[in-house]
Amino acid sequence: KLREAGINYIDTARGYTVSESYLGEALEGIRQDFILATKSMSRDKASMAKDIDISLQNLRTDYIDLYQCHNPTPAELEKICAPGGALEGLLEAKAAGKIRHIGITAHKIKVAEEAVESGLYETLQFPLSYLSGEQELNLVKRCKEQNMGYIAMKALAGGLINTLINLVG
Repeated sequence: KLREAGINYIDTARGYTVSESYLGEALEGIRQDFILATKSMSRDKASMAKDIDISLQNLRTDYIDLYQCHNPTPAELEKICAPGGALEGLLEAKAAGKIRHIGITAHKIKVAEEAVESGLYETLQFPLSYLSGEQELNLVKRCKEQNMGYIAMKALAGGLINTLINLVG
């Protein structure tokens, strides 16, 4: 049904309970038709390498199109990029063909801005909705200038738009 609807991008994470395993089963035999993204909360190289291997097994695939560092704090962002950090694990997995692209997700504007300016990531996944302001729109522009992909999340403002609609009537 996804293919028929023209949907070819699937974003998941093992942190979303069993979604990787369910997707692996559902995509068996048609995986090549989809851009598959997942993410990890790991901040060090060894844990990230382990997470990537588990994701590959759960998703029943030999490669993941986009593997993302999931929602780091400013201190965690520093740890990810430090020697022995998760970025080393991601770079090794990319060199081995296990992943094709390295991205990051963020919920705080300062972390997102720092990630974009670092030049270390190929994509940024960040909230963008009708309620977004100038800072978020500038972030999209900065990603474009850096030749970095921007993946909008929380298009309904994390449910806030529905709440506002219900309040207004």
